[in-house]
Amino acid sequence: MNVVVAIVVANLRRLRNDRTSLFFLVIVPLLIVYALGAAIGGATQSTLIGVVDPQPTSATKEVRTALAGAADVRLVQVSDAGALRDALARRELDGGYVVTRRDGITTFGWMASATSPEGFHVAQVMAAAVTREGLRQRAVEVVATGRGTDRVSAAAALERANAEVTRTRVRVTALQGAGDEPKSVTAVLAGGQLTLFIFLASLFGASNVLQARQFGVTRRMRAGPVTDGLIITGEAVSRFITAALQALIIVGGTVALFHVDWGSPAAVAALSAGMALVGTGAAMLLGVVARTEQQIGGVAMGVGLVMAALGGSMQPLHYFPDAIRPFAFITPHAWMNDALWDVQVNGAGLGAVWGNVVVLGAAGTVLLAVAVLAMRRRMG
Repeated sequence: MNVVVAIVVANLRRLRNDRTSLFFLVIVPLLIVYALGAAIGGATQSTLIGVVDPQPTSATKEVRTALAGAADVRLVQVSDAGALRDALARRELDGGYVVTRRDGITTFGWMASATSPEGFHVAQVMAAAVTREGLRQRAVEVVATGRGTDRVSAAAALERANAEVTRTRVRVTALQGAGDEPKSVTAVLAGGQLTLFIFLASLFGASNVLQARQFGVTRRMRAGPVTDGLIITGEAVSRFITAALQALIIVGGTVALFHVDWGSPAAVAALSAGMALVGTGAAMLLGVVARTEQQIGGVAMGVGLVMAALGGSMQPLHYFPDAIRPFAFITPHAWMNDALWDVQVNGAGLGAVWGNVVVLGAAGTVLLAVAVLAMRRRMG
């Protein structure tokens, strides 16, 4: 075990002394998250409000008219509540409401981000419109029924109006992670960058495995009382720690600098560990089969970016066309990004994404097993 610790410490010291690696490990991911979040989150446009009202009535039409007359508000018809929630999560809409009817009660269910002042301003306009429409209906009933009658008859007419008019409720629901502030946008973008850089940091770390072979470090260790298993374990643990360190830097940095809400810490930690294991196996395999550091750099950049793009790190999977989205899941990136979307947007916990964690762990284990076999053969 002392040998494994010595190998890990030596590799971490090498990483600490490499300023270029530290720059790409610490600075670059945070700069990309900030730049993308500022660019997308800073855009200004009219407030887009989704409307789910499959069977409009005079009352709901009045509310819709009041909203359409508000300043800088544009209404968009949406098919159902699920589609509205997805559109809010993707920031295609700033807010929206769903009209439902049950037991004679009309409910306006409002959806918006808890950090969206525009969305809640529109909710207040809608609530005022609902209240006005309810009072108008009551007044019409009272006047039509009670005109020319005595006080007792008028009071009875008012009671009948109160009993017969369609009652209306307004419910405001904060949709987690779907806000229009740069902070909320940055949270989703940070998830994609977390997946991308865990994998990239691991692949570029394959150069340490290659250098250990080229400089004779591995050969000299084998000349002493050190088994091949200890050498492989030390290198694998080093790669895993590097990937985990990359995850910690991105998560901790975005929380400290940009106040990003990642959602469930347990879910994010488990997904990051699974992706770190995938990166460890890929880095070990690349370090064994590569002949030069230039090969490692080219493969790491090419394979890393292509898999990240296909797996939803450049653009969320929910933007992908339905025909293409299933193919994304041939990459481990898609399994992690899809789970992170549920954690950050839908508020899911570890229990909801454990399947994705298992897939990542299995993929990493297979890659690591292949890398170990290749390394043992090369050592032999």
